[in-house]
Amino acid sequence: MTNKARREDLIIYLADATDKKVNALYALLEDEIKENSFRLTDEHLKIVEDRRADFVAGKKKPEPWQDVHARIRNKRKTA
Repeated sequence: MTNKARREDLIIYLADATDKKVNALYALLEDEIKENSFRLTDEHLKIVEDRRADFVAGKKKPEPWQDVHARIRNKRKTA
């Protein structure tokens, strides 16, 4: 079984799992979940929503990752 298939099975399982099972699984994974997760601030969420709206409206086009990565590197060098 591939990891993708495992993820899909887990999503389906959790969608129908009892509260007791969900709480048990969460307790088992809680430290790792908190360690590897983050939440966007309202300000950052607004930026994402605005950029998405521009993309959907056709005002912006996707950029190749290499171009984005190079621009970020250049900003870091000048900062």
